[in-house]
Amino acid sequence: MKKSALAVLSLIAILVVACGSPGATTPSASASTGASPTAAALSGDIRISGWSSSPTEDALLQDSINAFMAANSGVKVKWEPIAQDYETVLKTNLAAGTEADVFYADIFWIDSLMKTGKLLALDDLMAKSGTKKDDFVPSLINAFTYQGKTYGIPKDFNTLGLVYNKDLFKAANVAEPTNDWTWTDLSAAAKKLTTGGVVGLSLPADAARFVPFLWQAGGDLANINNAAGVAATDFYTGFEAKDGLSKLPSELGMGWAGEAFEKGRAAMVFEGGWLPADLNNNFKTVNYGVVQMPKGSAAKSNLIFTVSYSISAKTKNPNAAWALANYLTGSDNQAKILKAGFALPTRTALSSQITNPNSKAIFDGAPYGKPFNYASANTGKVNDEIAKALESVMLKKSSVKDALDKLATTIKPLLTP
Repeated sequence: MKKSALAVLSLIAILVVACGSPGATTPSASASTGASPTAAALSGDIRISGWSSSPTEDALLQDSINAFMAANSGVKVKWEPIAQDYETVLKTNLAAGTEADVFYADIFWIDSLMKTGKLLALDDLMAKSGTKKDDFVPSLINAFTYQGKTYGIPKDFNTLGLVYNKDLFKAANVAEPTNDWTWTDLSAAAKKLTTGGVVGLSLPADAARFVPFLWQAGGDLANINNAAGVAATDFYTGFEAKDGLSKLPSELGMGWAGEAFEKGRAAMVFEGGWLPADLNNNFKTVNYGVVQMPKGSAAKSNLIFTVSYSISAKTKNPNAAWALANYLTGSDNQAKILKAGFALPTRTALSSQITNPNSKAIFDGAPYGKPFNYASANTGKVNDEIAKALESVMLKKSSVKDALDKLATTIKPLLTP
C-alpha cells in the first residue's frame, strides 16, 4: 500500500469521498448538493464498484449510498467492492461487459478507458442537472476529460507535501519549513537534521516523488538526460549518494518513507494526505506539520493523485447512475466529508472551508500540479524505469549521466502516444 502512490490511492481511507450524510432530502434539491432535480422520476437498479481498502471505508460508502437511496426511493443501489487487483478485475469485467454502472477510475490509467469508448460521456447529464466543470478544481476535472468530453467526476484528491517532525526540528535548532522554501533551504535543513540514527530525509527511488523535482528544475521526461534532468537527478539522489543525508526506506528497515517518518528515523519526507491520516490514527504522539513542496530553480511543481466516479458506456440506467455519481461528488456531501477529515474536496467553492493548515498545504498543491498520468497508458512502465535509474545512482552503482542516458533510451518509445 505504501510503496507507491498508486497503491496508496487505492488503499488509504483519506481518499474516501463516500461519507454518511443526510444529503438531499427532496426531489427539488439544487444541483450543488449532488441530488437529482428529478429524483421522483428515477427508478431501477444500479451497481457501483470500487476498491476496498478497509471495512471502515466500505461502511462509509454504504452509509452514503443509503442516504442517496433515501432521497431517491425508486432507485436500488448495490455496492460491489473489489478487494484486490482492482484495475485488472475492472478491465476484465469491461471486456466481458459485466462491469458496474458506476465505478472508480484512477487518473493513472483512465486514458485507456476514455480512448476506447468504455466510459459514458457525462456532459449532457451534467448540463441537465446544472453541474458545471467550473465547479471543480480545473486540474482535477481536466484529468478526466478527453477530446472535449468529460468521462469522470473527481471524487477526491491528493498532492505531495513536505511532512516534517517538529520535535526533531526543534532539537536541531532548525526553523520549521515554510511554503516558500527552496531547494537550498531543504538541503541546509537536511544537513542539520541528520544525526545519529536519524536522517534528514528519506527519499525513495520512486518516480512519484522524483518527477515533481524534475519539473521544478524545468525538465521533462522526453529530455530526461538534458541539463535540467541532470540537475534534478543530481539534487534528488545526491542527498544519499553524495551527502549521506537520506537513506532509502529499505535501508532503514522500513516498508516506505512514511514509516521511516512515523518511527522517528527520518525528519522529513514527501508524502500526500495519507501520511497525516495514518499519523492521526496510529502515531498520535508524533508532532508533525505539512507545508508545500519547495521551489526549484524553474518553478513550483507537484503531482496530482485523483480518482473519478465514472459511468459505464453500457449502463442501462444512465440517469440513475449519474444521479448517484453527482450526489457523491455534490457540495453537501463533500463538505461533510471534509468536516469529518476523510478527504480533500474537489469542488473549488469548498476550499475556504479547509482550515487545517496541513490539509491546506496538500490542497494548495493542486493549482500548480500535473496529473499522475504523464505517460498515458505507459505511466506505470515509465515509473518502473525511473525507479531503476534512481536506485542505481543512490546505491552508487551508476553515475547520474550514465543512468539518465540509459533511461532516456528506454523510455523514449513509451512516451510516444
